[in-house]
Formats: sequence, C-alpha cells, structure tokens
Amino acid sequence: MRLTHGLTLFAILLLQACGGNNGDGGGDDGGDPEPNPEKGRLVVYNSATDNKALPVRNVPFITAPTVAAKSGNTNTDGGFEYLGAESVTFTLLGKQFGPIAAKATVGISDLADSYCKDSDTPISCQYQVRRNIQRTLLSVDADENYDNGITIYDDFSSFPMDPESSIDDYELALSKKLLKEGRQAAAVFSPSLGINLEEPQPEADDVGGQPIPFADLFRIARPFPEYSCTEIEYDAQGWPKKIPDSCAEEKNDIFKIPTYALAFMLRGVPFGTLPTGKYTVLYEGSGIIQYDGIGTKVIAESSPGRDILEVTPDLLKNRAAAGLRVFIKSVVEDNHIRNLRIIMPGGICAGNPFIRVDNADECPAGDYRNFVETYEQDTNAIVFNPEFMRFLKDFKTIRMMNFMKASPRNPCFEFQDEEYFECILQEFTWSQRAKMDDAMWGGSFRTDLAERAGRGVPLEVTVALANQLQRDPWFNIPHNATDDYVEKYATYVRNNLDSKLKAHIEYSNEPWNGPFWANPYTIEMGKRNGVTGSNDYWTGLLYYTERSVEIFDIWQEVWGGTDRLFRIINTQHNGGSFASRNMLKHKGAYQSIDAIASGPYFFGCWDRAGTQCKDEALVPKLLKDVTSVDDIFEILDDPNNPYGLEKTIEHIKLQAEAAKDYDVDLYAYEGGQHLTVVWGDGNLDTARKLKLLDLFRAANRDSRMAGRYIQLLDGWKANGGKLFALYTLPQTYHNFGSFGIKEHMGQKRSDAPKYDGSMKFQENQRKCWWDNCE
Repeated sequence: MRLTHGLTLFAILLLQACGGNNGDGGGDDGGDPEPNPEKGRLVVYNSATDNKALPVRNVPFITAPTVAAKSGNTNTDGGFEYLGAESVTFTLLGKQFGPIAAKATVGISDLADSYCKDSDTPISCQYQVRRNIQRTLLSVDADENYDNGITIYDDFSSFPMDPESSIDDYELALSKKLLKEGRQAAAVFSPSLGINLEEPQPEADDVGGQPIPFADLFRIARPFPEYSCTEIEYDAQGWPKKIPDSCAEEKNDIFKIPTYALAFMLRGVPFGTLPTGKYTVLYEGSGIIQYDGIGTKVIAESSPGRDILEVTPDLLKNRAAAGLRVFIKSVVEDNHIRNLRIIMPGGICAGNPFIRVDNADECPAGDYRNFVETYEQDTNAIVFNPEFMRFLKDFKTIRMMNFMKASPRNPCFEFQDEEYFECILQEFTWSQRAKMDDAMWGGSFRTDLAERAGRGVPLEVTVALANQLQRDPWFNIPHNATDDYVEKYATYVRNNLDSKLKAHIEYSNEPWNGPFWANPYTIEMGKRNGVTGSNDYWTGLLYYTERSVEIFDIWQEVWGGTDRLFRIINTQHNGGSFASRNMLKHKGAYQSIDAIASGPYFFGCWDRAGTQCKDEALVPKLLKDVTSVDDIFEILDDPNNPYGLEKTIEHIKLQAEAAKDYDVDLYAYEGGQHLTVVWGDGNLDTARKLKLLDLFRAANRDSRMAGRYIQLLDGWKANGGKLFALYTLPQTYHNFGSFGIKEHMGQKRSDAPKYDGSMKFQENQRKCWWDNCE
C-alpha cells in the first residue's frame, strides 16, 4: 500500500504562494541576495546497451523553497535548478514523485524511492517501480533517438497501470498501449541466460500448465490412437481414414463411452493461460465432428470445413479438467477429415509477434495479421502463440532438447538378451523424424517411448522459432541418429537459420545418466566399436566423446567451417572435473569442441546411501526427514551438504578450471533446484512421500528461492561460467519434480520466485559478460 504525496505538494505550493522564507507573508526588504542556483539533471539509464545516462526532457518539477521555490520543466539536458538543501518533486505522466533531495543527478531509483516510501513492501516496490519507469521512458521517446535524450511523445500522457505493478504485467500493459503507434516496449536488459523448452505436450496427464506454443491448438493434441477406437485405420500422417461401425459399440477404458476417433488436449489448463473467445476450426474432407470440454460449437456460425468454437471464462474455470475434446465420429473414406486446425482468436500486428490482439483496431492501419487468414493460406504455417514468444524473448539461447523429444528414456526394459540389444541399438533415420504434415506432434505416456523418441516438433519449427525470436538455437542430436540424419539436419539448419544466428549443437543429453536411452546405447556402441574404458561408465563416456566429434565434423563439412557453429559436449557436474578432463583429452577431442556443459543443480541428501551422505556430523539433516520448508532451506544452505548451493558452486569452479586448461568454455545445459521425491524408497509410505512432495513444492514457491537462484547464478559467473540454460520452461509442478521456472505462463513474476530471481540476475548484469558473447 502506498500513500499519495498530494499533501506534500500542496504544502510546497502554499509556501510558494505566501512568499518569503520566514512564513510571515511579507516581502524581501532588500536583505541578502539570493544565492546562485545549483544545477541538477533528471536521467534514465539505457541499461540494455551502454548504460548511458539519458536526459529526460520537458518533465514538470517544483523545488521546496529555502528562499523561493522554483518550478518549470526539465530542459533539453534534463536540467533543473535548485538552491542548497532543497528538495524537488517531479510530475511524470500524471503522477508525482517527491520530495526528493535535490542533487546533481536524479535517477529513476530516486523516483522509485520516493514513490514507495509509504509502501508496506518497500524493497519490492522500489525494484518494480524502478524497472517499470525505466522501461516506460525508454519506450516513449518522441523521435526514438536516444542520442538527444528522452522526450515523451505527445499522445502518451499516463502510465498504463500503477508503476508498482508486477514487472511482467506492467510490460504487457505498456506493450498493448504502444501497439497503435507501431512501437514495442523497450528492453531493460540484454539477455545472458538460456532456457530449456519443454515437450509440445506433457507426457503426464497432471501437467496442465505446459505452455501452448502455437496459435493452432490441435498440434498439441494427444495422438488419436491414445484414446480412440482400436479398429480405426489411419493414413501416413496420423489422420483416421476409416472408422468402422464397430466403434459405436467399443467403450474406451478411460472414458467408459465410445470415443470413435478422439483427439484430447489442454487437460487441466490453468485459468488465464488460454485466450477466451471464438476459436476457428478449419479442416479438409468430410465427416462428422463433435466437441466437448472447454469449447462449445456455435452452430449458427459454422459451416462445412469451418466450425466456430466458443471458449468462455466459465468453461475454463469449471471444465478445465476435461480439456478440449474433438471426436471424429465418421469420415468419408475417399475424402476423410484431415489437416484440422483449432485457431486462437485474433492475431498480431506486423513486426510484433509478442502481443496477441483481438482485431485490426489495435494495430496501425494495414498491420493486422489475422491467425485464421494465415492458416487459410497455408495449413502448415508456423504461427507461434504470442505469449510463448513474449516469454522466450528474454533469453539469449533456446535449448530445443525436450521440444524435439531428443532425450528419451530407455524403452527396452521389457526385452531380454539379443532382443534387448536390438531395441537399444535401433537407428533413428531422417524419414522417422517429426514432419510438418503430421497430424499432431508429441504424445503422452500412452504412446510407446520408441515411437515418441525424436518426434516432438519438427526441425522446421525450431528454426522458425529461433529466426522469429532472433535468438540462438541449441540443438540436441538424438543418440542413435544416423550419419545421413545428421547431414540432412545440418543442411536444413545451414539453409534456413538466419545468418546472424549461431547454431549450438550437442550430441544427445546426459549420456552418463542411467534412465536415459543414450546411456545403454553409448555403452554398447562403445563395446562394439573398440572403445576401451576401465568400466561401462567410461566406455560409454569415451564413445560419446568420439561420436560427438564425428557429428561435429559432419556439421563442419556441411557448413564449410565453424564460424557459426558452437560445439558442446555434456558432462556430469558433481564429482569434480575428472570426467570432463578425460573426455576433452580423449584423442584430442578438445580441438573439435567449443564448450563443456554441466548441470549445476542443488538439492540435498535423500538418505544415507550415498558415500558423501553417511557422516551424520557433516550432514545432520536428510531430505526424507524434513518437516518444514525451513528444514529444506537449512539443508540447501548447509556448506557441508554435498549437493547444496555452496558445494554446487565449488564444482562450478572445478569445471571452469578444466575448461580453461583445454581452452574451451563452460556452459550449463540445465540447472537450478532439484528437490524430488524418491518414489521407489520402500522405507517411506505413500502418505509420507506425498507430504514431502507438498513441502518441496512449497519450497519452490517460497520467496527465499529467488535469492538462492541469484546466489547460484552469481556463483556461476564469478567462477568462470558462461551461458547458463535454466531448466525449465513454465510447467505445472508434478510428482517427479517442480522444475518449471514458473508454474504456468500466466503466473505473475511476483508470484514466481525462481523466475523473479533469474530475471533480477539478468537485469542486474544488463548483458552477457563473457568475451564475444554478443
């Protein structure tokens, strides 16, 4: 809560009206002459580039008098005059900021301090007001030329919302207010962190907060076979081409009714993450389609090939658990329903993919780009959800691993002996990749792991995303990709990635991590290719290193060099730098590598099983025994905790030293908190595990977590780390972790401490800090 400063300003004006400095209303009878005024400047810093102080011009001000009050507008240099120990009050966009102690330079921090002096939460208020005013002033310069300072353009006369608002809410409101002028909200930092994307649709049903990447919702529907009648025949793209009469009798095991051909999406979607309004369904072919869940068909506005679905706030609030269900009950066999798209209402203004608008009235004349018209022209158009784009623009590099489903778990446990190895060693070919013509991208746990592997979004989507964002992509090549796959992948990226961008390439992900398919694959391939490690662990890592270099060489040949390539190998963060050093030196691999990438996660000992967790004197508390959030933070902050923040930062230093010794960079492929329940622990009952799950989630929501993320990132930078790719994109917390940097896209920054801490780190850095990073 903040009190207004109207009384203060009224007192100043009253004193000025009374005249004199003795309060008696009399004039000056020729006493001492008025002292020479001092000069001050009102400035804003352009922190996203050179941090230059820019004068803010033509802002009304009034000083509290020592002799006589002075008033006017700041001059072309942001200047104002004052006497001695006077204070000054500015009126900016209709709001008063002051009194502020007059001085040579008054900055936005001074305005924020005065604005928040009566706030119940002064620290957060000051930070938010400072950033919001800074962004506003940098966005509204009349001639958009910072070289001559900031002059607010005439039609911009008020803040879009209270400057104390959450930074992300404020940026969105400002962006919408600027749309009609063809402007975008200015950046207050240049990104230095990366981010991991998530799968196009969640694997588990309880992850309702997965981001919606596209303006077409149907791309992230569950594949038809997951919920449909078992007798359906599909075409090569996954569309039902024949629905037999028997499907009217076959009841689905989950829904207990006949489902015919069912596409199911957006189960548990959080309120506020999906636009309400009328969605347009476009499709080719003939048949009968029915809808259920959060959308209802508007019959009067629908016609063959084009249905209108209305999504209302009440439906989103009351039927979110049902998601959106599309039943195809019959098709004409020679003209079956296909290329179905469910398109968000509205569109964007040309050149601004970050803000969704409802109609052309919100854009400059001729700039409206309607989503539906775009898909009518090209059913495979790549149109991203503006909310998705707006979130990602604040990151420097986008790691595409999960988005492309490039790091699957081992799908072969059901097999034995030779069948097991046949499963483990199966190749992944270019023809098996996800394609633009596929009905859906991704799938849930109901689709076989081997069928989902490598089949998230198509490569075309990731390149388009990087180009539209103007952010470097980080690609993960599947562990079992053939040379032909690698060559065609590299060729497509070379031919289509914007020439200003650099391709980061990494072979697979965490090959040392047992549950991932890459682990047994690299071990067995190492054995069959004469790689001699002292045990399976080293055989796998050394094969991984050799295959990485082979893949890098293919890319180098396709690209004709490495100027726009950045070659990365994955290493285990904890346990010192022994693995990193051995991989880098193996057959001179470091000569073909630009960075080693580790995963700096912090957590705690679950039990006493690990060697480093046995000493009760050094490690007095275990995660499985905690009874409060305070207990969790005590574990995270314990300098003796082998997986705590301090030890994680110590390992950063060790990894950086190894990187330096081999003249490569240190990157983080993932990182952050890693508080997870060990569901396989037979010593705890389910009730206790669920209680721990609640506590771990509460710790992730605790405001203290912001500080721990800042501590981790500060330690990363201080000890030689360079790009750090946070894990992961906003996502509902689930049984296997609370990894989402926010819980869903619509969550306020002020309610998401991990995200807030990460953004504050970037804002305070202003830009990336390592050589040649821009």
